[in-house]
Amino acid sequence: MKNFDWKKILPHAYAIAIFLVVALIYCKPALEGKVLQQNDITQWKAMSHDIYQFKEAHGKAPLWTNNMFSGMPGYLIAAENNNDIPYYFASVLSLFLGKPFQFFFLACVCFYILSRVLKVNSWIGVIGSLAYAYATYNPIIVAAGHDTKMLSLALLPGFIASLILVYEKKYLLGATMTAFFTGSLISQNHYQICYYGLIIAAIMTIGYAINWIRNKEFKHLLTAAGVVSFAGVIGVLSNAVVLFTNYEYTQQTIRGGSELATETTNTSKTGLNRDYAFSYSMYKSEPFVMLIPRMFGGGSGVMEMDETKSKAVEALQAMPQQLAQQIQGNLSFYWGGIGGTSGPPYVGAIICFLAILGFVILDGKHKWWVLATVILSILMSWGGFFPGFNGWLLKHLPMYNKFRAPSMTIVIPTFLLCMLAVLSLQKLLFQSEDKTLLKKQLKTAFIITGGVFVFLLAIYFNLDYTSESDNALLKQISQIGDVQQRVAIEESVKSFINGLREDRQHLFLMDMLRSLFFIAIAAAAIWMYQRRVLKPAFVMLAIGLFSFVDVMAIDVKYLNSDNYQEKEENEASFTPSAADRAILQDKSWFRVLDVSRGINAAFNAGALTAYHHKTIGGYHPAKLSIYQDLIENQLYKYPNNQNVLDMLNTKYVIEDPNATSVVARPTNLGPVWFVKNVRFVNTPKEEMTALDSLNTHDMAVASISFANILKPNFTTDPTATIELVKNENDVVTYRSKSATEQLAVFSEVYYDKGWNAYVDGKQTPFAKVDYVLRGMMVPAGEHTIVFKFEPKSHAIGWTVTTICSAIMIAMLLATIFLFFKRRGQTALKA
Repeated sequence: MKNFDWKKILPHAYAIAIFLVVALIYCKPALEGKVLQQNDITQWKAMSHDIYQFKEAHGKAPLWTNNMFSGMPGYLIAAENNNDIPYYFASVLSLFLGKPFQFFFLACVCFYILSRVLKVNSWIGVIGSLAYAYATYNPIIVAAGHDTKMLSLALLPGFIASLILVYEKKYLLGATMTAFFTGSLISQNHYQICYYGLIIAAIMTIGYAINWIRNKEFKHLLTAAGVVSFAGVIGVLSNAVVLFTNYEYTQQTIRGGSELATETTNTSKTGLNRDYAFSYSMYKSEPFVMLIPRMFGGGSGVMEMDETKSKAVEALQAMPQQLAQQIQGNLSFYWGGIGGTSGPPYVGAIICFLAILGFVILDGKHKWWVLATVILSILMSWGGFFPGFNGWLLKHLPMYNKFRAPSMTIVIPTFLLCMLAVLSLQKLLFQSEDKTLLKKQLKTAFIITGGVFVFLLAIYFNLDYTSESDNALLKQISQIGDVQQRVAIEESVKSFINGLREDRQHLFLMDMLRSLFFIAIAAAAIWMYQRRVLKPAFVMLAIGLFSFVDVMAIDVKYLNSDNYQEKEENEASFTPSAADRAILQDKSWFRVLDVSRGINAAFNAGALTAYHHKTIGGYHPAKLSIYQDLIENQLYKYPNNQNVLDMLNTKYVIEDPNATSVVARPTNLGPVWFVKNVRFVNTPKEEMTALDSLNTHDMAVASISFANILKPNFTTDPTATIELVKNENDVVTYRSKSATEQLAVFSEVYYDKGWNAYVDGKQTPFAKVDYVLRGMMVPAGEHTIVFKFEPKSHAIGWTVTTICSAIMIAMLLATIFLFFKRRGQTALKA
């Protein structure tokens, strides 16, 4: 330590301090004890409440939860897993900061690591880190509550940096970092961002491999491939406890397809169908919002203009008050292909300009694979608006049909443009030896940039600035039968739509001029450097300051003090309504259906109900396929599906949350019952159709494939009884008594990837009945029946995670040991 040069640490310490101070200032309300109001996190707290209640009572979290969709694996929501190493690695990198500071700080740190690997000046690294961390998409998703997505994006630069280390022959350090960053990235459980990271890594690897082959570095190619494969597998399997269970579950969800799939459903036989997968696609010119933030209006629910200057607001104020109240919900400035968005994925005008510069002045080491990846990701973001290409990807690109929202691929160019920007600034200020050539290259870059804006100007004059919701509103008005009424309303509505179009066009123009202004500042700083008027430090200061001001001025529109609440106010979301309190008086075992916001919301935004009750609805992006089938084919028919509500043990229906009493449904069948017979069918469609009129009290329906488990001809015992003794999530106990063998239907979701049934301790087969429930032949006499959730995937995953975590620790210790050993050897030579 005596020979250690502490001055080398100072630039990095300054960088960390800057990242910390900026995060603390931007998230200042959190320092005052306030919390972000994040809708997705509120939903998550509600859906995980059952799990944490169980943990508080029993000392451990269950693997199954009862509070949503009549039961589902709890490890998808919250669980105690042993993938602690990847998790704590991210926590250490973020200095154990809490929300929301950690999101931005971690993104800065990981991008700064990448800049050091790329051998970029530390201050340029700071510029790039701030640009990436505060690119507008990030504050937007933080405000929405997409925490795992944000943490995944924060870790992405570190993952790419790790691979580059290996490719640059830093094998041990690169391998260790690859294992840790891969593990940490996957531990965030946002597989779509992981998938995009894999796309970047794959194309980058191809770019490197082409150079190795050209230079005949075959040994290095094989070594790098082996090292990355080994480290990547270790990192991936350090999360085996999560991956194995999630993979197993995914095959049974809408992401794995549906047996009832048709052209009109959201799923195909093997995954998401084309239209559903392509929902939230960008128009072909929409990716330009990375350069011109409000080219397509900005955010859907944001007042993007001063109300006093808005033509649309002026039109609303001019029309009759009652009409204005009816159509003011259509006051949305966003009009792009996504349909609705919280805000634009703005990267920054200066960053985009520097990236264009990089495509001209940089050598081929990085720019060609970056360019290829950026082009591919933009094509993918078009989704359904470029159906030929993206339809081919959906069919042939592995796992691609498991995801939707093509617009999310815009995170790829967001990252890569920031990376290219720091490389071009480094080349411009510190690595350019041929000043004459550089001058020509700069001229070319300026011409290209000018050409981009000429192209944007052409787009500006040719867009119609009309959204699908605008057209839908006009269509709705045109269908009014009363001609006099239609004409009176039509004029006001057209005035409003025209006002919206003018506002949107104005936003495009103003932001185009705004971006030109910031680019002009950066260009002027570079020109003055070329003329030797400014030194590199002042160029970095000017570009760093204005690039940060550029994005931050947009960021604060979408994440600001208005997004924070007092903790007490935030917790008020979970205050039980009058109807909740009335239902909670009933201590028996039952489920609830909340239709107070409509039947669709009950199954797509109903997680808050799960905070207080076991519900047949809820919210989750990956429901079991059989349950989604039941929702679409039966439960959406409410109230014309009482027999299905009966079999799901739906005792109460909440129609008015303010009701002080809620009447119990008298036909509810309870948690378990005996039926008189079973009807076998040949196809899933026949089984679902049978539920249209099935008397679920007396009859069950099952696939013919379960004929070896269920018996259609048995002697019914009218005195037979079966009851629920206790339900402890992973262990459900029943007691039965009958004179003859009976068929019992258990109002629990069928999921054979872990549930086992035992009669008096002996494992007994059970079947899927009534499309989603469990059925079993119960022998005569008195018996104790126990269902246990004991998925092998979790047990195996736990063991594999433990082994791989130990290997990661060994890799880390070896890296540290060799680092100090080499430093000691260097000191002795000195």
